[in-house]
Amino acid sequence: MKSPLCIIPARGSSKRFPRKNVTLFAGKPMLAYAIEAARESGLFERVCVSSEDEEILSIAAQFGAEPLKRPMELATDTSTVCDVCVSLLAHDAPDVFAVLQPTNPLLLPQHIRDAFGIFESKSADVVMSVVPYHFPPQHAVRVSKDVILPLAVAEDAKTQSQRLEPLYHPDGSVIIARTDVFLREKQWFVPKTMPYFIPPEDSVDIDLPQDLAWAEFLFLQRAQAQNSRSATIAS
Repeated sequence: MKSPLCIIPARGSSKRFPRKNVTLFAGKPMLAYAIEAARESGLFERVCVSSEDEEILSIAAQFGAEPLKRPMELATDTSTVCDVCVSLLAHDAPDVFAVLQPTNPLLLPQHIRDAFGIFESKSADVVMSVVPYHFPPQHAVRVSKDVILPLAVAEDAKTQSQRLEPLYHPDGSVIIARTDVFLREKQWFVPKTMPYFIPPEDSVDIDLPQDLAWAEFLFLQRAQAQNSRSATIAS
């Protein structure tokens, strides 16, 4: 079996946060963290960055990834990660591949290894990192013609949050998939899609400039915790 392929999609034309994939985070372009986590996981023979942007492709090469020029038709606002993966996997595809979004600089090599452990031990077709919602979606409301209406069924909307079923959302950090299943279904949600519960303190999806400040806070908290553990061991 071929070694799994790692795909890091990094479009250059983000509208809400321009140039976010190359924004500096703790002294390095954000894209660098996904590349380094992938390489240090020891799981991949190839770590590829797909982008239409020459600066991103140059940074990818600088940090040890294989830059893959993306066709412009796959770099529009309506293009999806699935579209990019289908295109890349159309020829000479490995049995298994992973997708790492470059917008979580808190991703660690161990997270990728843990997700792969679930993928292998449970014979999953897809494993996807997920985190719990901070606020129960069952209590969401919508506004229609200046009137507030509950989005969920009435019983859920008035149930105390601690009694509601916990709900999760994909955080984009890591997806691992069986190539033949993905190319057949062209989606992540198949009957054997299983969760990897990434620690919430290691999960952030930087989509807006204000998300960067929260990610930097979590990054600093982790560094301080590591320094404290090191000092305790040394003493």
